[in-house]
Amino acid sequence: MAEQSALASVLVSTLSPDAAVRRQAERDLAAAQAHPSFGPLVLQLAQDAAQNKAVRQSAALSFKNWIKANWALEDAPTPLSTATAESLKQSIVSIMISLSGEQALQVQVGEAIAIMAHADFPDQWDGLVDQLTSQLTPDNYVVNNAVLQTAHSIFRRWRSEFRTDTLFLEIKFQTDSILSSGAALAPEQLSLLLRTLLLLLQLYHDLNAQDLPEFFEDRLAQFMPLLLKYLDFSPPNAPVEADDDEDEEAGDLEAAKAEICEIAQLYSLRYLDAFGEGGYLGPFVEKTWGLLTKLGPAVKYDTLVAKATAFLGTVVKMPSQRALFDNQQTLEAFCEKIVLPNMTLRTFEEELFEDDPAEYVRRDLDSASSETRRQAASDFTKALMEQFEAQITQIVTQYIGAYLQQYAASPQTNWKSKDTAIFLLTSIATRGSTQQQGVTSTNALVDVIKFFSDHVLADLQAAPGSIHPVVQADAIKFLFTFRMQLTKEQLLSVLPLLVPHLQNPSFVIHTYAALTIERILFIKQNGSFMFDQADIRDHAEGILLALFKIIESGTTPQQIAANEHLMKSVMRVIITARQGLASVYTTVLQHLVAILGEISKNPSNPKFNHFTFESISALVRFVTAGNPSSLSHFETALFPPFHAILQQDVSEFTPFVFQILSQLLELHPPADMPDSYKVLLPPLLTPTLWESRGNIPALVRLLRAFLSRGADQIVAAGQVTPMLGIFQHLIQAKATDQHGFDLLEALVEFLPLSALQQYMSSPVFVLLLTRLQGAKTDKFTQGLLRFICFAAAIQKSDVTPDAVVGFLDGVQPQPGLFAQVVPVLLPEVQKAPTKDRKVVAVGLANFLTKSSALLSEPHARVWPSMLEALLKLFLLPIPLAKNTSAADDDANGLEVIDPEEQGYQASFSKLGASERPRPDPVAHVQEPRLWLARGLEEASRREPGKIPALMASVNPEFASPFAQYLREQGIDLS
Repeated sequence: MAEQSALASVLVSTLSPDAAVRRQAERDLAAAQAHPSFGPLVLQLAQDAAQNKAVRQSAALSFKNWIKANWALEDAPTPLSTATAESLKQSIVSIMISLSGEQALQVQVGEAIAIMAHADFPDQWDGLVDQLTSQLTPDNYVVNNAVLQTAHSIFRRWRSEFRTDTLFLEIKFQTDSILSSGAALAPEQLSLLLRTLLLLLQLYHDLNAQDLPEFFEDRLAQFMPLLLKYLDFSPPNAPVEADDDEDEEAGDLEAAKAEICEIAQLYSLRYLDAFGEGGYLGPFVEKTWGLLTKLGPAVKYDTLVAKATAFLGTVVKMPSQRALFDNQQTLEAFCEKIVLPNMTLRTFEEELFEDDPAEYVRRDLDSASSETRRQAASDFTKALMEQFEAQITQIVTQYIGAYLQQYAASPQTNWKSKDTAIFLLTSIATRGSTQQQGVTSTNALVDVIKFFSDHVLADLQAAPGSIHPVVQADAIKFLFTFRMQLTKEQLLSVLPLLVPHLQNPSFVIHTYAALTIERILFIKQNGSFMFDQADIRDHAEGILLALFKIIESGTTPQQIAANEHLMKSVMRVIITARQGLASVYTTVLQHLVAILGEISKNPSNPKFNHFTFESISALVRFVTAGNPSSLSHFETALFPPFHAILQQDVSEFTPFVFQILSQLLELHPPADMPDSYKVLLPPLLTPTLWESRGNIPALVRLLRAFLSRGADQIVAAGQVTPMLGIFQHLIQAKATDQHGFDLLEALVEFLPLSALQQYMSSPVFVLLLTRLQGAKTDKFTQGLLRFICFAAAIQKSDVTPDAVVGFLDGVQPQPGLFAQVVPVLLPEVQKAPTKDRKVVAVGLANFLTKSSALLSEPHARVWPSMLEALLKLFLLPIPLAKNTSAADDDANGLEVIDPEEQGYQASFSKLGASERPRPDPVAHVQEPRLWLARGLEEASRREPGKIPALMASVNPEFASPFAQYLREQGIDLS
């Protein structure tokens, strides 16, 4: 009981407004999570009605996160015992049902069940469906909804990877009976049953998503009329809604109808034979068309409109259904009744432009996830264009002309007409587009450049306030959308027009200007950026200062970091301007440091944070490349905020700080580690810093930088042992073993062997062989192969192939362990990743040609198999990759810095600008096969007769071509 009370206190403290209290509580909670009883304990807290609501909610969330971190994961921080796992599987459904009166708690437990099911269902939890269906009741729809919600969260992942007629029958029964007496239901009962209807439809969709189960196919005549019925259902005595009621959110009825449209679209795409031949496609098209013509402009219908038009668009695009729509009257009706009403800006969206501009921008830009009316209408127009391009172009062009005439007659009054015209033009002009490039191909019947010149350019040139801000934003957005259709010369001429818009107080306008500048500078031709530093030299400083002014106008850390588009534009300008910023870099750096200092007080926007650090890293990279003496200025400016971030443990920023510290240290000459860095190293070796996986890649890189610049100081300070402790921590976990190998390679490469000799057999190779024997994975085996070959391949006088053999043999009293381990690794040689093949090839070649131990027993018996593995590697159809040299071509070396392309990770985000190609550890070898041949020639001179005798045991399939190669090179091994 005391343990439960203490945990409740910790959970309360995690919600404290005091950052110090909150951080300490988070550390205490992390420590508690390591205890095997943590999960069951927080689950008990979530069920305890005597606890306050905040504790129960936090406990339920902690339970779900504990399940997510530990259930059936190989690298679980706290693996569950079999008994605990089975106990939870037996009780968790009934616990979830017992929380039916506490929806917030029930949702968390339901999501935990879904996580468990994702790992164990159906093979290791075959009773789950029975557990769920046994809880369904004839009349308690609170309980039923909990069961159905949980089932949906499970089955939407698995979909129809399994089948159960019992569940199918329940869906049929529940769907058939629901709302049968809707007129007599009280409002609260109706609301509950509408929720049930929605969940049943979602479950129906889940179970039909991958394939049409026989159960459903045989009962289409029962299900489809029900779906049509509910698509047209309207509650009795429904209130009359106000036009454009933006405050009313979509309810379960609207969501249920949207789900029906999705099901109809699914059947049209995947099961057209059953759906069409059964006579259901036509009625669904007719009913959906009727629904769309009746829906008002209220926001609550937006998703329904999107799903309904998506279904109609799917059918319209089908050549087999062309006859349904192939007449002028129908196409005109589609444009008039569906496209135009939903393309026109509503009062709600106009208010959004002023009152919540960030949401306006998000909805306007994120077409993939924002189910807006405009996006739905645009997508439907494009669907019509696939079958009826000429007709739709002609119809819509007439409307565009009419709207432009209305605008010309009274620009201040009829600005919405211009807005609609631009969106209509965009929808019919676009044939192909990507998020990264904008429109990539256009409708040949639409002259985009002429429209831009005649109707858009003047709005770009207009002074702020002289035209409606929405129209000006539309002009910038048009350039953003069709940027790929303009030549470099045209883009250079309009780029200066965007700079004044960065100073516009309108959030939408200056945001669109920033992102348009950024995307224009990102354009590539033949793999290289279209614009270079010469193109932007005259504008870079002005653009950056304007962007900084907007960003720094925020009065709180959250406001400063609110608009990631601005900082992304800063980043792109720095990357493009490069050494062109040499004369103003101190000013740019001053602004970046000031912004960093503010946002580190309360990090709130991961994208903004990433772009900020990427901007700093890019500035360091390019300015120091042109002016190496600037390095000290960067260190002077950056060390204070970096120290503050590390001292305050701003966990969101520490991986970025470690990467830039690595970048700065790597810019120093070899064997040059300034005192300002030496003081950083001891804290980096504390185990607690390595507990966060998000820190690990950056920390390993930083340790590599320390080793490459200060190996002697590290040895003198007695810091080798702590580094080996870190290696041990990393190598034992499957999730981090690759970083362990990375650190171990650095230790071997940069430290004198005398500092490592006593550790190499034990603990290093003892740890490696223990992992190989007890927890081997393909990744680990590949890592071990690369490390052993790396150690044999590098040019380091005190680390030789014989030394590596000795490390392995030293693990046990009797020599010969190397010969026992090698056969386990050789099958991995041909699987080596392309980037590792050269290292593996040179390492194997050195073992074969430079190791005396391998030319005598007990090791000589593996020599032929090692040569055969290497010859197989040479015969691969993919040529051996040559590692990139350290030389960095700054014109094109920075390929892509676009975090959203890479995908954000909560754990670690790499700074692209900070990365430089590592030196090739085997740069002294140009051609590995020739290296092997000449090495064998030299070994044969040292040990006459041994090499030909060993080669005689190699499979002729591989030995014969190599013998021919030796003859061609004039090499005689006899």
